[in-house]
Amino acid sequence: MIYPMRQCIFVKDKENGQSYQTAWIPAKFSILGKVVKLKEEDGWKIIAVGYCLQMSDYVDDRGQDYKRTRKASDI
Repeated sequence: MIYPMRQCIFVKDKENGQSYQTAWIPAKFSILGKVVKLKEEDGWKIIAVGYCLQMSDYVDDRGQDYKRTRKASDI
């Protein structure tokens, strides 16, 4: 299934300060101020939502680009 996604920035309060995370999530969940669960961790608050929409198949493909770049550049 292919669906639209947006890149968001999240913040989570921790004992030693705040942690920040950037991730692509389905557009229907990308609501500023919403608290979501990322990779088994609850409590991530969306503090910024990207303007650009990308389809999930494109995001999945680009998410693996670093592997191909590394293979081509390692000597």
